[in-house]
Amino acid sequence: MKGVLLMAYGTPSSTKDVADYYTDILGGTKPTEEQMRFLIKRYEAIGGASPLYRITEKQAKRLQEAIDKESHGIKVYFGMKHSKPSIKEAVVKSAEDGIKELVCIALAPHYSITGIGGYESRVNDAAALVSNKIDITFVREWHMSPNLIGLWSKNIAEISKNMKDPFVVFSAHSLPEKIEDNGPYKEQLLEMAAKIAETAEIEKYGLAFQSQSGRGEKWYGPTIPELIEQNRKNGNSFIIAPIGFVSDNLEILYDIDISYKKWAMEKGVELERAKMPNDSKMLIGALKDIVGRYLW
Repeated sequence: MKGVLLMAYGTPSSTKDVADYYTDILGGTKPTEEQMRFLIKRYEAIGGASPLYRITEKQAKRLQEAIDKESHGIKVYFGMKHSKPSIKEAVVKSAEDGIKELVCIALAPHYSITGIGGYESRVNDAAALVSNKIDITFVREWHMSPNLIGLWSKNIAEISKNMKDPFVVFSAHSLPEKIEDNGPYKEQLLEMAAKIAETAEIEKYGLAFQSQSGRGEKWYGPTIPELIEQNRKNGNSFIIAPIGFVSDNLEILYDIDISYKKWAMEKGVELERAKMPNDSKMLIGALKDIVGRYLW
């Protein structure tokens, strides 16, 4: 039997789970009381929880439906890096179901050592626990998927209809530069941004990074506000397209939709965000294309 494992970062199911979730992210170190107040405030601002779990569950369900239409007999699983259901649980379940060949796709289209590498290590650790051998294949990048490029091009075009000559800010989660010295993460983001710009006939655009840590190391930049300020001389309308992500989550719904939009309003900047891929037909098409490339 063959299977597919979709992997997402994870999210607390409610504010009660925030401490456990961030303790896992921090490698067993509990967040301080000050950090907890900050984190809970952000989740409360978006309704108490991120929709990431629900969206990932829908992505897996709709991918399964798309595969079933062609009778390939492939089973779809999903697991989270830092929350339930865990990647370990998904791998163990696949083994119990008799899966012999498993294709693992992180729901993050660009390869980074800290990002995709972290998913891979969890899968390998889980596979080592099961008695029957599973042939595992990791999809390390899928940022140039025609469906994904087309989807972002369409979503940017839709939001720009009522805007005057907007500048497009392509964004992604930042990473420490020292870790990524030899990694393709930033280059893949630039490659994807250029292809979307070409497809959507976008003339003004740039790449920015969000969620930089305050720990003192040098992280990828510029930030979204920095890139906007650098380009205000060419107009005052901006669209954020968070191409480093595929689903609505805290970094989209709070950092962009609340924090950056508040900043933009104070600065007199017109700022909109392109719709996320989530469980759209074209996103599922991109995932199905990947599965087909490896499993049929």
